[in-house]
Amino acid sequence: MKRLAEMLLLLAFAACSGSHEVDFERSLAVPAPADLVLRNGKIITVDRDFSVKQAVAIRDGRFVAVGSDRDVRVLTTRRTRVIDLGGRTVIPGLIDSHIHATEAGLSWDAELHWERTRSLATGLKQIAEAAKAKPPGSWIVVGGGWVPTQFAERRFPSRAELDELAPNHPVYVQYLDQGALLNSAALNAVGITSKTPAAASGKFERNPNTGELTGWLQGAAAWEYAYNKIPGLSLDKVHQSIRNCFRELNRVGLTSVGDLQTGNVSFAHRRLLAEMARSGDLTLRVNIYLAADDGDELEQLKMTADEIKKFQQSDMFRFVGFGDGFVRAVGNPELTPNPMGVTITAEAKEKIRGMLRLFSGERYGFHLRAAEDNTARQLLDVLEEVNAATPLSPQRIAFVQLEDATSATITRIKKLGGGIAVQDRMALTGERTVELWGLDKARNAPPLRTMIESGIAIGAGTDAFRSASYSPMLSLWWLITGKTVAGSKIRNQSQNLTREEALRLYTIGSAWFTFDEGRKGSIEVGKLADLAVLNGDYLTVPEDQIGSLESMLTLVGGRIVYAVAPFTESQRK
Repeated sequence: MKRLAEMLLLLAFAACSGSHEVDFERSLAVPAPADLVLRNGKIITVDRDFSVKQAVAIRDGRFVAVGSDRDVRVLTTRRTRVIDLGGRTVIPGLIDSHIHATEAGLSWDAELHWERTRSLATGLKQIAEAAKAKPPGSWIVVGGGWVPTQFAERRFPSRAELDELAPNHPVYVQYLDQGALLNSAALNAVGITSKTPAAASGKFERNPNTGELTGWLQGAAAWEYAYNKIPGLSLDKVHQSIRNCFRELNRVGLTSVGDLQTGNVSFAHRRLLAEMARSGDLTLRVNIYLAADDGDELEQLKMTADEIKKFQQSDMFRFVGFGDGFVRAVGNPELTPNPMGVTITAEAKEKIRGMLRLFSGERYGFHLRAAEDNTARQLLDVLEEVNAATPLSPQRIAFVQLEDATSATITRIKKLGGGIAVQDRMALTGERTVELWGLDKARNAPPLRTMIESGIAIGAGTDAFRSASYSPMLSLWWLITGKTVAGSKIRNQSQNLTREEALRLYTIGSAWFTFDEGRKGSIEVGKLADLAVLNGDYLTVPEDQIGSLESMLTLVGGRIVYAVAPFTESQRK
């Protein structure tokens, strides 16, 4: 009996020895260690369930674990950099679906910025200080992205004030896309006198009583006449200017942009961007949409697209499509405000058809600017016609702004497989919109809740820098509260979004437009490790503090691109 028991034991051991051998080998297989671990935080993942976790582990630029501190401990070795978040809130890196980031970077270091200025007196003081610091005759330029209603004084500056502060310096103050104010020295420098004729679509404003120039140039044709004569930075200075501009975007939590590049961005500038990406000098993922100048736009875009394809494409520098009125003849509703929208000419429609057909065999995104529903309907007529012959499903068609959308128009866009890239310009210009459209129409602009409930693809952005503030936090605040920077509540409160919905728009929602919803926009295993550690809890701070939130630590692909105390030491490790 004893011998039988021994034989059975040996047989059992022999039968199991193979699997035990495999299990032993598996027990020796330790997961590869993480390069970086962030622990003890409140991590808003923006996954399907909008779950909140405690820690993340990152390796080779991607998330390899998302969970509790205990979950990531197994991936931590002495070689792993560990950052204690101290309970702070983490969000996925924010994505602006439609912004002119590179164009702003070309002149960022040469300009003053009023986006965060809350009094005109402070802004004028900046000009006075610049006049003291700069040699006589050098330009002082204030970039756009501001409105007078954000100031305590609730008014514009005047030519006389600029003359008093900087009599020996040409001063140019940009006001959105609508105009610019110049002092006397600037008017002289660009050759504008009381006898200078303005272009048909522009105006050199004059005092109705004296006929004297007020310094205001109204309309793009007028202010571009002056702006294009301001000396630009040299290419070596542009390099640093772009770096500084992009790091400012990192400061407010941005890690990716849909970068609309007009004719102001040259081949040399794109080559510089490509080199910055190759060398690791870019701190922002730049997804490029090309726009053309007036003329033979299709030929321009084809040539520029062929040029940009020669550069090395990567997660940091990538050509993704065409946009920002890629057919200029469609017009710009910001420059010609009309509650009925822009009437698209037969010539413009034919150019759109040609554009879509030219690139129909390739997977691109197209940004179509349409603030008003009437403009969108005209564009949809063309798109549906082209789609009947050549399906547009491989493309990502984005209607930009569309504050005046009806349910029928939203349904038509969705049926084409397109989406809406909501821009926050009404946070600055809501009061002006009421004047142009009337309160009833403005209260439904944009119909965010209607868009969300339709199930259409929807993202968010700013259209900065000239026509809006670049801050995504201000944009999130506007999506949630419906308020303007002047404090007005114009939008119907039933159309406002929850904090979860707004954050989805600025992350996974915006990722859709560049075909990246499976690669970024949420904190999930396998996705690119882009995130921002905030200086407040996005989910619980009072609503009116959301617009003031900033990043304390921003990662792009697991690399620290922006840090302030107490995370500056982590940046140096």
